[in-house]
Amino acid sequence: MTAIRKEGKVNDDTTLIDIRMFGVPNITALYLIESEKKCLIDAGTHTEARKILRQLKELNAFPPDMIVLTHSHWDHCQAIPFLSQRAKKEGKEIEIYASVEAIPNLRDQSYNEVFGTGPFNNIEVDIIPLKEGDTVDLDGITLKIFETPGHMTDHIAILDEKNKNLFVGDALGDKVSDIVFVPPFVPPNWDKDKYLNSVDKLKGIDYDTISLSHFGLIHGDEAKSILDESITNLNKWWRLFEENIENLDNIPYMIDKALPELIPKSELEKYPQKLKEAIAYWLSEGFKISKGI
Repeated sequence: MTAIRKEGKVNDDTTLIDIRMFGVPNITALYLIESEKKCLIDAGTHTEARKILRQLKELNAFPPDMIVLTHSHWDHCQAIPFLSQRAKKEGKEIEIYASVEAIPNLRDQSYNEVFGTGPFNNIEVDIIPLKEGDTVDLDGITLKIFETPGHMTDHIAILDEKNKNLFVGDALGDKVSDIVFVPPFVPPNWDKDKYLNSVDKLKGIDYDTISLSHFGLIHGDEAKSILDESITNLNKWWRLFEENIENLDNIPYMIDKALPELIPKSELEKYPQKLKEAIAYWLSEGFKISKGI
């Protein structure tokens, strides 16, 4: 067992919060880092915003002092307006940090329409821009920023230098269990060359554990091997979609015939139809965009 995929403490200072996106456990995590200041890594979805508020209150962590976003995709940022408004009602401002590249995408979330999970709220709050090499001070823990595009143009990784825990968002894909590893080639801005460069950059960082948004903290030897595994996994999925290029718009076919080649049917059966459709559709769209189809 080289992963922690359940709610609760993953190290002395960090708690995994499972937001149960689509009502499914163990697919989408936020991470709460607690030092003198409290920091939430990513903010989650609009539909789960009230649940996230309750979870933070149960942890005596609302409002957090800050939220640092790994990227501007809807499932990482859409709870910000609700959480910010509730914090203001309690007389506090939550500082929002994101890549400087993410700010226009957060201001105009319409690009997320390709995911079919709207409506989307534009993020109108003040955003503190981050770039390569910047740090965020939690008064006892320092977070260092690394630009890691590929999955998304504005993606960053965040290193907790005290715990040597590296938050990689979706940069490597979604390893939601030991046997299910969904690749990161989703629309609308997937770039394989930038992804490969980002993986190389991650290899040069001094870290001990990796925290995935989807899903959990990876430790031990796997915390290093997952970088090469991500590339191998992506190539397997890419070949699968090339073999099914004539059926990319036939989502029922992709669910019934293509996905089971790399996700065991016993696992797929655990997912609601909406999630299965989302996986097939998002990967198909990311593949088509990359191929110029």
